[in-house]
Amino acid sequence: MKKTFDINRFWQVLKYTIVSEKKSIITAAVAFLAAFLAIQLFACFTIFDISHGLGPGATFAGMMVCNVIMGVMMLYYASGILGNARTSQQRVTALMLPASNVEKFLARLIYCCILMPVLIFAAAYAATGLRVLLEMIAGHDDITKGFSLILGGGMEEMAKTLVFSTFFDISQTCFNFSIFVLGGVFFHQRPFVWTTVTVVAGSILLSTLLYYIGVMIGEDNLQDFFHHFKGMTFETFDLIMSIIFTALTILNIWLSYWLYRRLQVVQHKWFNV
Repeated sequence: MKKTFDINRFWQVLKYTIVSEKKSIITAAVAFLAAFLAIQLFACFTIFDISHGLGPGATFAGMMVCNVIMGVMMLYYASGILGNARTSQQRVTALMLPASNVEKFLARLIYCCILMPVLIFAAAYAATGLRVLLEMIAGHDDITKGFSLILGGGMEEMAKTLVFSTFFDISQTCFNFSIFVLGGVFFHQRPFVWTTVTVVAGSILLSTLLYYIGVMIGEDNLQDFFHHFKGMTFETFDLIMSIIFTALTILNIWLSYWLYRRLQVVQHKWFNV
């Protein structure tokens, strides 16, 4: 069997991945639809004003809760890159698949970071549509649809004024996904929990380190340093940060694949190395 990438073999592996996860996909779709609909109905239908509804405020609150859940669950699925290889029997099956490592890795990456987020978005839109329909049937006279809030609530307005805003948002999102993909390949048990703990701990340590570096450098020297960037536009800053996030995303994905290639039947007790 060739160890290089073969498109026909890749499609077979991707199809196998989706079919093998069919039960999980259907369960997740129903669960997310029910959860998003329940949250929105709870926000918009209340015993205090059941005839007219609460209007935009309640809709915004319900949609923001849905957005938080969507973000957390997307990262959760990104950390499930080895969700099909947690036990020894599953790892044997994964290792014995007639495909190269890159094909198997890309198939899992597409399933975890593209298919499941799309499913979550679809469930959110479907729940919002059902909620709007139920509000119309109930006779609410102030219905805020909230479809745009699923995409971040106001980010589209920012994109109209900032040239690189969309690129920045996409690169930052991909970077966040890549961190949890790397954590999903590295950690043996509860990858989402341990990746979250690592990110929080790393952020605290980095912030503390930068603070003490700033103290050592001195306030005057820092002001002189940042003075050189005084004329930088926000669009330029967005572009630089987007390039940095993109480079870090590529690095994380490469490290994830490097670790994935070293997947063994008998793994370390705590880490997949």
